Amino acid sequence: MKHTVVVGYDQSPSGDRALAQAGREAAWRDAGVTVVTGFHWIAVPSPMGYMPADIQTPLQDAAEKVAADGVRWLRRHYPGMPVDSAVISGPTADAIAEASRDAEVLVLGNRGRGGFAGLLLGSVSMRTLTLASCPTMVVRGEPREPADSVVLALDIEDAADSVIGFAFTEAAARGARLRAISAWDLGWTRTAEPEGAAGLDTAKARFMTDIRTTAAARLNPWQAKFPDVRCTIEAADEPPSAVLTRATQTADLIVAGAHRRADGHLGMRPGPIVHTLLHQAECPVAVVPR
Repeated sequence: MKHTVVVGYDQSPSGDRALAQAGREAAWRDAGVTVVTGFHWIAVPSPMGYMPADIQTPLQDAAEKVAADGVRWLRRHYPGMPVDSAVISGPTADAIAEASRDAEVLVLGNRGRGGFAGLLLGSVSMRTLTLASCPTMVVRGEPREPADSVVLALDIEDAADSVIGFAFTEAAARGARLRAISAWDLGWTRTAEPEGAAGLDTAKARFMTDIRTTAAARLNPWQAKFPDVRCTIEAADEPPSAVLTRATQTADLIVAGAHRRADGHLGMRPGPIVHTLLHQAECPVAVVPR
């Protein structure tokens, strides 16, 4: 079956960036793109229980024009790439998540609000992420020249092949190096009394060595599958959110994992580190279901 990249598109500036990223992702994967646009009408409850035609028709026509513009842009920049569209009635986040159920990757724009547009993730993108069942990329940060670097937020206590494999695949497609970062906040070691500091320093050094050793054991099988990807392992003694956010300043993409929902429904439960990246990262953020 042909691989597909799905992009939520609304003609906003962040939507335009997501559309461009979706085209690149599809080209790297030899995949097609589906441009999804949703339209929604919240009416006063009535026994009729449906959207009146005189309301639905103009809303649907407007959504179809938006999707068609996205399709034309992709076909112009990527001749020969399979591109189609889906215009869906209903809450936007639900529509996009449903349309991307079988996609290889879903691409969304970061939609900020107010004076914090560079920091805050829009509510539609956040809800879509929590409903998505495939790797989801939120395009953040200002446009810039490629840094040829992909960052993997590596949780060695809960490392998942789906997350590691996605990071290696992205690095290989981009011809980029992969920085696997495992960060631990060992602040408690800095509160020791002077007479115990030497022993704690030794313990911390051994701990960081063990982190690198464990990380290498998890990454080695993937390095064998992707021998052309130059992968480095970094162990940091700092709060993970701070380390990883700083790493996005010189990265093209950061990849992190999120657990699937435990209630039997599709979707992900982003943890606090992923939440921080989604709001503060200076490059696109890919969240991969564990």
